[in-house]
Amino acid sequence: MAYDLKLALFKPLIKLAMERSGHGAALGFDLRVVERGEVSMTFPYNEAVIGNPVTGVVHGGVIVSLLDTCCGCAAITSMLRPTVTPTMDLRLDYMHPAEPGQPIYLSAKVYRNTSNVIFCRGSAWQDDKENPIAHCVATFMKIDSEGFSFANIVRRRFKRLISGAKAQESDQ
Repeated sequence: MAYDLKLALFKPLIKLAMERSGHGAALGFDLRVVERGEVSMTFPYNEAVIGNPVTGVVHGGVIVSLLDTCCGCAAITSMLRPTVTPTMDLRLDYMHPAEPGQPIYLSAKVYRNTSNVIFCRGSAWQDDKENPIAHCVATFMKIDSEGFSFANIVRRRFKRLISGAKAQESDQ
């Protein structure tokens, strides 16, 4: 029960962190499902990430990045407490290009969680989940150190934000 309560409290934090900062904000994806060891997200078509200007196809590197992010989020949710889970290995099979102008859907699921490594599978598709654009397997390192905890990272970023605001005030 406490395990499910932790996830319920963690869901909005991971959604906020992944969608509104850094990589997630730049790509503009939307986390749809955040469950224990399982994440689904949507990436709306974005002309800024076109790989081929003639065809309008999204760059393959964006697909890799989205799958890595989706799997990484699933890995994070499988932990007993918020922390970081850096990618150790990612193997991707790119099946066909994404259709221009259409959103891309992604899902990832943890299929094995050992003492040091989290194993995930992910898939990206558009109209038909059975006809993926790409699918992957990925492994993530478990870092169970207080210095690398999600809470400490948020605290440090918040302190930097406050100190930056104070510096701007003193400049004015």
